[in-house]
Amino acid sequence: MFGVAAAVVVLTVVAGALGALVAAAGRDPWTALLAELANPLTLSLIRFTLWQAALSTLLSVALAIPLARALARRDFRGRGALIRLSSVSLVIPSMVAALGMVAVHGRSGWVNDLRAALGLARVDYLYGLTGILFAHVFFNLPLATRIFLNELLTLPQAGWRQAALCGMRPRHIFRRIEWPLLRGLIPGAAGMIFLLCFTSFAVVLTLGGGPQSATLEVAVYQAVRFDFDLSKAAALSLIQLVLCGALAAGFFALGGGARFPLRAGDAPGVARPDAGVFGARFIDAVVITAAAVFLLSPLAAAVARAAAPGGWALLADAEFWRALKWTVVIALSAGALACLFALALADLTVTLRARPSRWRGLALGAEMVSVLTLLAPPIALGAGLFLLFRRFTDALSLGPALVVGLNALLALAFAVRILTPALQAQRGRADALCAGLGVRGWNKWRWILWPGMRAPLAYALAVATTLAAGDMGVIALFGTEELSTLPLLIYRLLGAYRVEQAAVAAALLCTVCAGFFWVIERLGRVGGDAGDGELAHA
Repeated sequence: MFGVAAAVVVLTVVAGALGALVAAAGRDPWTALLAELANPLTLSLIRFTLWQAALSTLLSVALAIPLARALARRDFRGRGALIRLSSVSLVIPSMVAALGMVAVHGRSGWVNDLRAALGLARVDYLYGLTGILFAHVFFNLPLATRIFLNELLTLPQAGWRQAALCGMRPRHIFRRIEWPLLRGLIPGAAGMIFLLCFTSFAVVLTLGGGPQSATLEVAVYQAVRFDFDLSKAAALSLIQLVLCGALAAGFFALGGGARFPLRAGDAPGVARPDAGVFGARFIDAVVITAAAVFLLSPLAAAVARAAAPGGWALLADAEFWRALKWTVVIALSAGALACLFALALADLTVTLRARPSRWRGLALGAEMVSVLTLLAPPIALGAGLFLLFRRFTDALSLGPALVVGLNALLALAFAVRILTPALQAQRGRADALCAGLGVRGWNKWRWILWPGMRAPLAYALAVATTLAAGDMGVIALFGTEELSTLPLLIYRLLGAYRVEQAAVAAALLCTVCAGFFWVIERLGRVGGDAGDGELAHA
C-alpha cells in the first residue's frame, strides 16, 4: 500500500510539473516540439548532449575494467582508501570537483605550472568538451570500478586454485573467468552512467565554456531562468524525456540496472595465479598510480587553494553562514524524504517480483518510477512546480519546500538501487519464517527485517543526504539572496573571481558532505554489521 502511494506521488509530481510547464507555454506541446526539432541549434544541442554522454560513458567503463582488475589482484597501503573513494565519488559535490579541475588543469593550474617550469608554453584545454569529459570520468570511473570490483571479489579461492593448476596466463584468466562476469554488468553500469552524464548540469555549466558545449539540461535552465521562454523549455524537456526514456528502457532490458555497492568497505582480494606475473604487476602499478593521481589531484588542489589566507575572510560574511544553514537543512530533510519513498518503492518492487510472472512487468514499472526522476530535467520540474503552485498560493514562499522535494526526487533513484537488492535478499530469507510464525506488519519489520536493513538504509540515507548537500541544479533555479546553499555560493564566488574564497567554501562543503556520509553510515553499522555483511553480495 505504501509503495503504491509513493509511486502515485512521484508520478503525480512529475506529470503535474511537466503538465503545468506545457500549459503555460500557450500552445500545443507537440507543435512546439516539432518546431524545436526543426531548429538547427536544437539539433546541435541534441548531438552534443548525446556525444559527450557517450564519450563519458565509454571512457568511464573502459578505464574501470583494468582498474577493477588491478585492485582485485593487489594488496597495498592505501588500497582501502582508494576503494572507499570509489564508493563516495558519486556524492562529491560537482562544484568542488569543478573547482579542483580548474586548479589542476586550468591555465594557471598545476599542469600548466609544470609546463612553464619545463620551459613550455601554457595551453588552454580545460573548457569545452575536454573539461566535461574530465569531470564526468572523475565522478563515474570510481563508481563503475566499484561495481566491477564487487563482482570480481565474489570469485572463490577454489576457482583460482584450479586456474593455477591449469597454468592459465593473465589473458586467459581475463577471457575465460573475468570477462564473463563483467560483461553482464556493463549494460546496467553504462546505462546509469550515461543517464547521469546526459542530464549533467553543474559540470557543463561550469566547464562547458560557452554555447558550443551546451547540453539540453543547460538549455532548459537558460530558457527558464534567463529567457523565461516556457514554450522552448517545455519542448526541450519533452525531447530530453523521450530520449532518456528510450535509452533507459533499452539499458534496463539489457542489464536490469546497475547494482550499487552496499557499503564502502575494502574487502581483501584473494591469492590469484596472475598476481605474480611481471607484466601484470607493471600494468597494475601504472593503472593504480594513474587513477590515484587523476582522482586525488583535483581534491588536493581544491584543499591547497583553501589554504590561502585571504580566502578565510569568507567566514566573516553572513552570506556564508546563511548558505551553510540552508545546506544542512535541505540535505537532511531531502535525504530522509528520499529514503522514506525509496523504501516504499523497494518494498513494492520486491513484492511484485515474488508474484507470478504476469506481475513482472508491474515490478519493472515500479522500478522505473524511481529512474523517472533521472530522466526529467530538474530545472523543468522546478519551473513546472513553481507555475503549478502559483495558481493557488505565493509560490516564492514555497521555495525551501520545493528545493527539498526536488532534491529528494533526484536522490530517489540512487536510494532505490541501494535498497532493492538488500530488501530482496532479506525478504527471501525471512518471508517463509514469518509466514510460519505468523509474524506480519510492523512486527515483521521490527524484529526480522530491520536488523539486516539497518546498514543498507543508512548507506542510502548517507548517499541521498550528501547528494542533496552538493546539488547545484535545483538551487540554481530557486536560489535568492535569502535562500542559498554552499554550491550556489561557490558558483557566485567563482563568477566574481573570488577564487580563494570559493576554495574555502568548497573545502567546507566537502567537510560537511564527508561528515554527513561518515556519521550516518557509521550509525547504520553500529549493531548492524552482521546483516550488512550478509547482504554485501545481494
